Parts: sequence; structure tokens; C-alpha cells
Amino acid sequence: MNTDTHTKSRPAATATERGIALAQSAAPLLIGAGTPLLNGSATFLTTIAYGAAAALTTANYMNRLPPGLTNHLPAADILHAHRTPLAISTLTTGVALAMGALTGAEGADALLAGFLGVADQPVPGIVSLGWWAAVAFVPVKLRKVFGRVRVPKQPTPTPGAPVQAPQPETAAEEIAYRWHQIISNRETGTNKNQHLTVRTYSSHRWQGTITAPAGQSVTVTADTISSAYQDTPYQVRAEWITFKNGAHSGERHITVSLIPPLELDTSTLQGAWRKWVSRTGGVMAGTHLENVQTDPNTGGQVAYVVAGEDLAKLPLPDRATLAGALRSNTLLCSYNPVPGNPRRGEIRLMTHNPLEEGVPFPGIHALKISDGGYVQIGRHVSGFPARVQFVDPKLGAKHLFIAGVTGSGKGGTVQIVALADHVNGHAIIYSDPKGSSNPDVEAMACYSGLGEDGCMGALRVAYALLQWRIEESARLKMKNFVATPNRPWVRVILDEAHVPLAELVQYRKEARIILEALAAKARSLGIILTVVNQAVNADKLGGSVPLRTNVIQGGSLVLLRTDSDQTNLVTTGFEGVDPGQIPAAWEVDRPLVYDDTIAVQDPESTFGLGYTLGPGGAAEMMRTFILESAAPYIDDTAVAHPADWPDWDNRHEIAETSILGDEEDEGIAMESQPTGAATLAGPPKQPTADEKILAALKESADPMGEEVVYVHKDDIARITELSPSTLENRLTQMVKDGRIHRMPGSGQAVRGKYGPGPTPQ
Repeated sequence: MNTDTHTKSRPAATATERGIALAQSAAPLLIGAGTPLLNGSATFLTTIAYGAAAALTTANYMNRLPPGLTNHLPAADILHAHRTPLAISTLTTGVALAMGALTGAEGADALLAGFLGVADQPVPGIVSLGWWAAVAFVPVKLRKVFGRVRVPKQPTPTPGAPVQAPQPETAAEEIAYRWHQIISNRETGTNKNQHLTVRTYSSHRWQGTITAPAGQSVTVTADTISSAYQDTPYQVRAEWITFKNGAHSGERHITVSLIPPLELDTSTLQGAWRKWVSRTGGVMAGTHLENVQTDPNTGGQVAYVVAGEDLAKLPLPDRATLAGALRSNTLLCSYNPVPGNPRRGEIRLMTHNPLEEGVPFPGIHALKISDGGYVQIGRHVSGFPARVQFVDPKLGAKHLFIAGVTGSGKGGTVQIVALADHVNGHAIIYSDPKGSSNPDVEAMACYSGLGEDGCMGALRVAYALLQWRIEESARLKMKNFVATPNRPWVRVILDEAHVPLAELVQYRKEARIILEALAAKARSLGIILTVVNQAVNADKLGGSVPLRTNVIQGGSLVLLRTDSDQTNLVTTGFEGVDPGQIPAAWEVDRPLVYDDTIAVQDPESTFGLGYTLGPGGAAEMMRTFILESAAPYIDDTAVAHPADWPDWDNRHEIAETSILGDEEDEGIAMESQPTGAATLAGPPKQPTADEKILAALKESADPMGEEVVYVHKDDIARITELSPSTLENRLTQMVKDGRIHRMPGSGQAVRGKYGPGPTPQ
């Protein structure tokens, strides 16, 4: 709706206004009929006069008349009020003048009467019809002016009684009328001649355009507008009014909210953000929201957070502080940056967390690996699947670190990951120093090492497999690992990693060497290292920063509830995440005063609730699938193992052999020596383990040297008195060096027997 403040402010048309209206309506017809009758000089003078009039009406239509000229023009208010019909009349008059001046009587007749022959001559007829339609529009537009022939006599007001002014009929007219009375009135207005055109009106807001005289800027303020409409149905607060710049400084667009706008309503995300978060001194000062949407998954709202013009990038908020600023809690407020764009983030304010209901396991079909090597292990709070990359088709295996305190859901996560490996034909080597953490994972594993000693056996098997694949890769010049049914991806799972790495003195050096080698070298060889621990601190990993870095940076991280110290140790998309803020149980409603007649609500565990990378690589709240037991989904006949490894049949012997050999015993002895013991004179040097083994073989050798006598390792152990682990390690190494060899052949009769020197040819 267009509402001109001038038109609405004059109660009746004057004789001057009616005369001007009549001239506008008749000018095209008079000029069209009279131009062919003029001689050359008269036509020229008429054209000059028309050009001046056209310039005036055009400037009037565009509000470009200088204020000094406007104030001295007669009937300036009428010119401004009639600017649209004046412009149309000028245009149609110009067309008539041009036709008569250039083509004479024939052209004028074609314009005036061409519509009568539209069937025979369509083009001139259509032009004539269009011209007549524009000519007729002017008197139609001015019909109210022609109708105001008699001005009703106003009754003489009684002394002391108010003068009754004509009342506007519509809300838009009332708004424009009030504006003219108080703001734009040329004599008493607060901002003289700064007129308002109301564009749209609804029950909750109206919009319009403010236009200042040419050469001036719009100076109307929100406070002025708020004051002008006080004690009316359109009374608003100044902060409910917003402005936008127009095409020039003399034009501004205005929006007036008749109800509190969303950005001022703290029950909405926009209002809470503006009042408590983006304010000066707020947790994310200088930011604003864009693309605010209702989130059907959470019953709340979601939006982009955008850095303001004075910010180079978004500040990194503490999740708990941000939740508090929004008057929420950490389980109902989710924030994550947009990867690759330092000026954007995502905020999700929820009325309920959809993860509280749990994420039921949908079946093994959900665990099928994608073309890019991803597997879904749960669901993000946004509704997107929570996925972990197992393998990369080009880069190889992707390691995994699962961190969380007891009861946070580490075991459930390990079970989901292992079941996904089982479903996709991957082999599993499982190391569990506690010995009873996850029997279902043990059932899916091709080798399980349980207990404090057994866990090292699994790591040794994994290390021996790594060494074999390194040698094979060098021999065959293999650049990238390609899995086959007999050469599968292998996941090595170390549960409670702090036990062998920090607590078991006799194993921590060996465990650290094995795990650092797996973390650094195994990716391109198809071996996925999975470290499961209560925390990612280096002191909980035997002081090995490289181990933590290679596993996390070279793969994925699932961060469950753990202590807050982890926040500063992880920088791969988890910036600002504080796992210590994840509560052990979902919030329950508890009365302030205990009443024994009301049953106390039992809290439900947040088991499996944590963070992993969401879409695009930003940490997002998620929850793993709830799966009590993987047993119903295990196929005992499809447990994969690394069939490509020739020493697979010797895995149990390998598991008993330390990779350190004598160095292990010497290292333990040195750790137990008192300070300064290394400087004391010791007993005579004893023969090495290799020397003892060679002596045992020599003692049993054929005196004639005609045949090789093979000695079983049990007999060698009895003669040398070496520990089983040291003996196994040295036998393996001496075979590789060619100093001894295994008895040729296969079967139980030759297994475990050794002879001196290289294998006979």
C-alpha cells in the first residue's frame, strides 16, 4: 500500500487543484489535435515550452526539486501530491507533440483514431490504444479531486471544544497522518518535509520509506518516531525500530515492529544471543546470528554464528560459559566451528536433547563401511550420523583413540568398533590387561591377549606382523596397502593402555617401543591401531607424546566423559571442547525440599555420550549405539586373520618372546640397582644368550661333523637356563642372522628344533 502523507493531510480539493487536474487530463488531447495546425515557429516555441515543463515535472516526480525553488512555486503542495499523474500527462503530451510535429495531421490522426482500425493496421492501432489508456489513467487517478466540488462547511467550534479533524480510514493512513502532523509538517514538524510513504502494514509491524528534500539527508531518529506515536495503537519502543539505507542519503527504509522483535525476546535464540552473548563484554562479543531456523530434532533453534565487521575471526568460546550465557546447560547447548571458515560457527539451543533417549543399534547393516572407509558408530545431536574413518582408500589405515573414564562408555564403543570390523571382514588382535573387559570382542578377535602378561603377547604378535609387512612391502615395492580376503585390514586394540605403558614396570619399555612403531609405521601396511584409555595425557601413555600425536593426528578421536585436562591436549577440531563438563547422568527434576511422599526419580547414565568429529570435521556432541552384547551378530565361521603372514602358526611362540631379549632383563636389573651400583666392580663377564645357545648346539653336535643334529628349544632352555621370553627372542633373531636355522620340513616332529649355521642347501 502506498500512502502519501500530503494527500491524506488535505481534507478537500481547492479550485486551483481542480484546475491543475483538468489541465493534466486535457493537455494530451489538446496538443495532439492542435499541433498539426501550428506553423514552424509556433511548433518550435511549443516544443521549447514543453521541454521546460517536462524537466520540471520529471524533477518533481523524482523528488529532486531544490527546497528553495519548491518554497517559491505556487501550489507546490499540489505539484508534490500530483507528481505521478503529472508525470504520466507529461509523457502522453510529449508523444502527441512529437507525432503532430514530425508527421503532421496524418500522424496525429493515427495516434488519436488509430485504435479504430486496429484490425487492418495492428501496430498503429496498438500504439493508439496504449496512448489512450495512459491518457485515461490521469483523470481516473484524480477522480477524487474532480469529485470534491463542494466543501462541507465546518461547524463553528464551541469555545474550549477541540476542532474535529477528518479521520483517516485505514491503519496505514493513520500512521501516515500522524507522521505528517508531528514529524514532516513544514511549519511545526520535528523533521520538516521528511515525508513517509507507508509500504506495508500488518498486525505485528509496518514498513515504509522516508524521503528528505533534495540535497538533504534523512535525520529522523527512532526516539522521535517512538515519541510521535505515544498514546496511539502504534506506540512502540525505540529499540523496536530499525533503519536501512536507501538509494541515497535522502532516503531511508524503516521497519517498525508493533510487537517485541525476536532479537529482543530472550525466550528466542536471537534475543538471548543479542542480550547475553554478543553484547560488549559477552562471551562472543561482536558476533551476530544468520539463517536462524527451527530444529525439529531438538525442539529448539539452530543458526550460524558470524563474526562482526570488527572481528577477524570468531572467538573460541568455552562450551560451559556459552551455555550459561544462553541460560541453558551443557547438554542443551551445542556449539561447533565451521571447519575452514574462521568467521562462522554453528549454535544449537535445544529444549530437549534427542540423545537422552539413547541411540538403539539399528542392525549390522548400519556398520557397513562406506567407499571412503567410514563407519557409523552412533548419531550426532544434529541428527547426522556419528562416523569414524577406519581406512582411507589412498592413505591406508586410520588409527583411533577412545578416551573416557570408567562408566563413560569406552567398552561399548570398543564393542561397536570391533563388530564393525567383524562385519567388514577385518582381522582383530585384542590386548586387554584387565582380562575381562569385553568378552564379545574376544570372541571376534583372531588373537586375544588377556591379563597383564597376556596383553603383551597380543602386542608382540602385532609387532611381528608389522615387521613382516614392512619386509614384504620393501621386497615387492608396494606403495599402498590393498586388502584381500587373505590379506585383510588388521585392527590392534589395546584396552586400558595405561597399564602396560605406565604401571607394569617389566613391560612398559617394550610396550612403548611396540606401540610407537605401530602408530608411526602401521598405517600404510593395513594395520589400524586403536588405543583405549581413561585419558590422553602423556603420563598415562608411558610419557609417549609421539604415540598420542600419531594416533590422534593420524586418525580419529572419540572423546567421552573424562577430566577437563584433556581440553588443551587435543587440537584436531576439538578446540574448546571440555569433556569434564559431560555429566555422569542426565539432569532430573528434584524438588528443593524433600518430600517422602514423592518418589525420587532415578537418574539415567550418559553412557556413550561424548564428542567426535561431525560433518566437515568439527567436534560435535554425539552418542554411540546402545548395544548390550554383540554376541547375536558374531559369525564364528567368519573370524578373519592375517593369512598372508607365514608366521601366523607361530603366533603363540611369538607372543611369549620379548622383542627386547637380554636388553629386557638387563634393563629391569638396572632399574632395581641402588644409585651408584653401576660404578662398582662386578663379577667376571658372563657369556651372552647367543653364546649360550651356540654352546648348547655345539655340545649336542655330531663329533664327526657328517650330519646336522637338531636340538629342541626346550632342551636348549634347560642347558642355557635362559628365560622363555629371552630364548624365543634370541632364537628368532639368530635365525634371521643366519647363525642358526630351523629344522626343515613341517609338522610336529620338526617344530621347535634348531641346528647351527644357515639352512643347508
